[in-house]
Amino acid sequence: MKRKILSRFFLLSIILIAVFIQISITGLNLFSYKDGLKLTAGEIESLKPKYPLTMSVEKNIDSDEISLNYKFLNLFTIKSIKADLVENNYVYLGGKPLGITLGNNGVIISGIVDVITDYGLESPCKGCGINAGDVLLKIDGFDICTAEDISKILNNCKDSVKLTLKQKNGISEVVIKPVQDALTKSKKLGISIQNCVSGVGTLTFINPDDGRYGALGHQISDGSSTMLSNATGNIYNCNVIGSVKSERGKPGELKGVFNRFDSPIGNIDKNSEYGIFGFYNADHSDMEKIDLGNRFAVKNGKAQIYTTIYGETPQFYDIDIVKANKQDLPDEKGMVINVTDKRLLEKTGGIVQGMSGSPIIQDGKIIGAVSHVFISDPSKGYGMYIDWMIGN
Repeated sequence: MKRKILSRFFLLSIILIAVFIQISITGLNLFSYKDGLKLTAGEIESLKPKYPLTMSVEKNIDSDEISLNYKFLNLFTIKSIKADLVENNYVYLGGKPLGITLGNNGVIISGIVDVITDYGLESPCKGCGINAGDVLLKIDGFDICTAEDISKILNNCKDSVKLTLKQKNGISEVVIKPVQDALTKSKKLGISIQNCVSGVGTLTFINPDDGRYGALGHQISDGSSTMLSNATGNIYNCNVIGSVKSERGKPGELKGVFNRFDSPIGNIDKNSEYGIFGFYNADHSDMEKIDLGNRFAVKNGKAQIYTTIYGETPQFYDIDIVKANKQDLPDEKGMVINVTDKRLLEKTGGIVQGMSGSPIIQDGKIIGAVSHVFISDPSKGYGMYIDWMIGN
């Protein structure tokens, strides 16, 4: 009987220890840590667990690489993480408004459509590997900028034409035979296009190492759910002249003006689920430098966003981080934020379109960017962790 009680006690102890370890690891967010983190000495200190979990740091004598080794009771290793020790891990803080144009080179294919011909409905581009979101750069070697360019080339072609496209996997060429529209008697490819997508967004950061910037915190679409991942473009200086206040069920927007015929301050070479990215060409030496935070250090509580609701100069506004989701894969909805600043609530009602990309700051570090607004309650929205934006 005594042996049976001891066996049960031992089994229960093992279960309790396992549960404790699991809770400790989950609370510290160890499962979301991946190799390749860039950490300062202060950030390493913040990653120390509570006993009975312990952490030791091993440094590679030939490089700046370190290993963080997490153990239980300092007996057996639970997880090891390789990271780079850095003195300063900072970026230039954004917050300024940007004029954005996407699709300056070529035209964006927004859909594949049927053409009514004398022989019925035909779709020349269907099944040829052409997709919505592709960018049509050339036809038979001639640059394409407008729908008129397409019509002129097609109506002068004899039979087939060669399309040069920018697609997800790079530049490709496809040979297509246009068909004649029964009504207009003009030749058609069976595609719908748009020349350019433009709007206003907010700069998140500029990397001091290579001059690459990040903005928006989400991907640009054309308004019909088409993700323009293959399109390129430019960013411009923008002046916010006012805003439409957000209401429940109706998000507001910043009213910004910019001239796309001015010299751009940067290019857009990547439009992804993390935002838009490219090289920032204008002077930014007067921008504030700010340390980078990591998603594992983000906590519920007070924070700020840095954004521009009038003119060109950003300001800090108070928010609360309501929820910091544990993520080990990129997602636009890393944090739930709540605007508490009375000035911002009075002027805009909370978060409005155009604020996307506004830096989120906590404990003096940039930890993410505003990505979406709650339609049902514009005082709240989502934020993307800066981890997912850096390095694009």
